[in-house]
Amino acid sequence: MKCGLSCIFMVVFLTVHVMARLATGSKGDSSWIFQRCLSGCLLKNCTNIKLFSTRQPVSLRVMGWRCEDECKYTCMWSTVDAFQRENQRVPQFYGKWPFARFYGIQEPASAIFSLFNGLTHMMIFKFRAKVSSAAPMYYAWHAMAIISAHAWLWSLAFHSRDTAFTEMMDYFCAFFLIVFNLFLCLCRVIGTEHYIFLSAIFIGLVSFCSSHFYYMAYIKFDYSYNMFICSCIGFTQSMLWGVWCFLHKREQPYVWKCLVVLCLTNMLLTLELGDFPPILWMFDAHALWHLGTIPLAILWYSFLIDDCLHMLKKKRIV
Repeated sequence: MKCGLSCIFMVVFLTVHVMARLATGSKGDSSWIFQRCLSGCLLKNCTNIKLFSTRQPVSLRVMGWRCEDECKYTCMWSTVDAFQRENQRVPQFYGKWPFARFYGIQEPASAIFSLFNGLTHMMIFKFRAKVSSAAPMYYAWHAMAIISAHAWLWSLAFHSRDTAFTEMMDYFCAFFLIVFNLFLCLCRVIGTEHYIFLSAIFIGLVSFCSSHFYYMAYIKFDYSYNMFICSCIGFTQSMLWGVWCFLHKREQPYVWKCLVVLCLTNMLLTLELGDFPPILWMFDAHALWHLGTIPLAILWYSFLIDDCLHMLKKKRIV
């Protein structure tokens, strides 16, 4: 799934999160119903933290739900009920839809689908079983699998519990994955034999990542800037793969797999454009998008296997 799927895949993943947080407030949390409920709850329940802790379920305590968080969660549903009684559209709170938590997991569907996406990179073992280590890009795709699984781990953490730290790790790991996938794409398109040129590109991309992380962490956590950069990188990569597939479709007929992954990934993006309140308070557009990308990873690894076998055969002929 990466470098064709994964980069676009993670670009959309980042874009969705970014778009959800462009505003500092939302209609739900800024409503007088929510604010009145929140102030009353904080006054009533959060003056004695020790008492609150003894009453709080272990699962919520383990997941780091503080008294203030509990009040926000409770008042969120009170506000949703009030909006629905007035036949108004379900509001967002702090840039996010209301989700029914499950044992302290804040967004259960997105969390479990992030886990499944991470597990798809176990396909690297099938890759290892079928492809010789002498094949070009062999170790590069291993690096992709490790970095991708790591990024999905932080996606799981972020959807399980949205904190400043999990958010930052989610964004940073996804951003690095996008940049790394661009590098892998360039390796395949340009050719691994140009290692000096590729090494220079790699150093440049690492430097770019470092400056981006510094800016986001210490100057301004700028969602719109991050979204713009990720979108540009993703678009560049998808165009490179698309052109490469077109140029090699006769010699390498298996490139249809890459094209299918690219097309379906972009089609799934329409889910985000038609964002809607969570079905059963669990399945929003983003969660369904995560669900849809899971099977694409299998097809992507199939493409990687075919491509590495082709390169290995060509290498032996030469």
